[in-house]
Parts: sequence; C-alpha cells; structure tokens
Amino acid sequence: SGFDRVRELSRAGHAVLLAPNHADHSDPHVMTELVARHGMRSHFMAAREVFEISKIGSFALESMGVYSVDRDGPDLSAIKTSITLLERSSDPLVIYPEGEIYHHHERLDPLHEGVASILLKAAGRMKEGKEAYLVPVGIRFHHDPAVEGTFRDRLSKLEDRIGWTPRPAMALDDRIVRLGTGLLGLKEMEHTSEVGCGRIQDRLASLCDALLSSAENHHGRDPKSVTAPERVRAQRYRIRKRLLDAEKPPTASEREELLDDLDRVFTALQAHSYIGDYFLAEQTLDRRAETIMKLEEDLLGFPNYPAPRTARVIAGEPIPVSRMLSSGELPAKGGATALTALLEARLGVLLA
Repeated sequence: SGFDRVRELSRAGHAVLLAPNHADHSDPHVMTELVARHGMRSHFMAAREVFEISKIGSFALESMGVYSVDRDGPDLSAIKTSITLLERSSDPLVIYPEGEIYHHHERLDPLHEGVASILLKAAGRMKEGKEAYLVPVGIRFHHDPAVEGTFRDRLSKLEDRIGWTPRPAMALDDRIVRLGTGLLGLKEMEHTSEVGCGRIQDRLASLCDALLSSAENHHGRDPKSVTAPERVRAQRYRIRKRLLDAEKPPTASEREELLDDLDRVFTALQAHSYIGDYFLAEQTLDRRAETIMKLEEDLLGFPNYPAPRTARVIAGEPIPVSRMLSSGELPAKGGATALTALLEARLGVLLA
C-alpha cells in the first residue's frame, strides 16, 4: 500500500527516492514488480558485486535501470548518477539505506547517511516547481506454514556440515539455539583460540571487534569509521585497494595475508549481522525460518527458499524534503543526520 501516492508524485514530475529496509535477497525483485504494477519505471543503485556475476546479467541489470556502487569507498560516479537521476527524471530511484542484507525483517540496522545526503544535494539543484521527496518503504516477508515441515531435515544437514551428529528428536527451538551457539564457538576458537562466555549478543560483539581490530592493526583504522559496518567497509576498501595495486602488486605471501584479513572482515560482518536476542525473544514461524535460512547461507554459501512466501510492502508517508529545506526545518548543510534519523523512525514504524 502507499504506492498510489508515489505514482502521483512521480507523474507530477517530482523527484522520488524510495528507501526500503533490506533484509532479503528478493527485495529488489519485489520493489521492481510493485513499481511496474503501478505503471512506473524505476532506477536502482546496486552493489558492484552484483554486476560481476556475469556479463549477461550485468547487461540485463543496466537495461532495467540498475547502476553499480562500490559500497566500500567514496564512489563519486554512483553519487553523481544518483543526483542526476533525481534532478532530471521523475522515475522513482530506489536505494537501500542499510547497505547490507541482514536477514531480520522485524529489526532495522542503523542507516547510512548517504541516502539523505544524495537527496539533499539533488534538492538544491531542482528546477522551479520540482520537489524532492523521501519515501520510507517497509518490506516484510511472511512464510507459508508449509516451511515448518522442512526445518528438521535442513537442521540435520547443517549439523552434519559442522561435524555434529544430527539430533532430529531435539526440540526445534533448542536445536536452533544449540546450532547457532555451536557455530559461534567454532568461529571464536578459529579466530581467537578460545570460546567466549556470557550473553550471546556480547560474544558476537566481542568477536566482531576482535576480528576488525586485527585487520585494522595491519591496515590502519579510519577515525571516521565508528560502527561495525563502517569499519568493515573501510577495511574492505583498503584491502581491495592493495590487492588490486597494479603499480606495486603484492607478493604471494602478502596476498595470502590480505586474503586472510578479507576473510576476517567478512566474518566480522557475519557476527554483526546476528542479533543475539532476535530469535531468543520471540520464536515465531517467520523468525525460525529466517534464522535457519541465514545459517544455511553462512554455512553452505547460498540461501534456501523451500516454501512460498508472501511479501507485505508499505510505502510510508512521503517526507517533503524540499519544503523542509525551504522552511528551515532541515538545514542545507548538515541536514543529512536529521533526515536519516527521521527516515529511521518512519521505517521502524512500518516494520512494527
């Protein structure tokens, strides 16, 4: 619901930036379908890695209005493309402010300010009569009850993957917690040589920090990077830059060390992506399915969708950015923080 209003703004010639939460790989497909159903075209900002899967896939994405962004560094080309699209087109632009997929539909990860910054810059360049709007979009996937029949065998496969004897007779929720805790212990032992103790959330945060600190000891820490996702992006950028240095290529041993650090950074992001009390707080069908699918992706390398799902998508009340700038409610400089906070609050309500 709410997309009729988006269509009105688009057909009136205004700039519309859709900012959905990003908890699932299917989010772009859902957004593309919804925009098309309402008679609109759209543009998407997508991670650079998506374009590297295949040349045919890259061509198809570009033909659908998708352009790439390097999430780890200052991608000026992607920023300029976004501003130009908002300035010159009235087709909705879709950018995910969380930046990563975390697989917890009922919780929102802290938003990046890039979305707000882009729209504020574009708003300052609009021709007279054209206004900029920021639209929060809440996406929730609900699983068909049939998915419950797949849990036992899928958990057995995951237990076998880490060398455990499957325990299909164990209570389902206990089994999920046991597997998750066991996997955490394995990662702690692998990277810190000891298994942590205490609350799961504290152990996850501790592992994440230890892994990032190890990489930062080798490549330096960006003082502007405070949160775990910011630290991850900074380290990925620095490591990739060194790996791809054509003028002074890394030696074989240095390359191996760089790849090890890249693995640590990836594992740190995995640890951050788990919310320790998300499943423990409420064992619903959807949370069970999300948690098992997330464990499958981390252990087996790919997500598994064995049963139908239904997407509930709500476009919230558009935030009139141009009017807020004109009234002084948003400052022309430094307004990204306030606008991001407003977007985060609106998205939180849509996901409740």
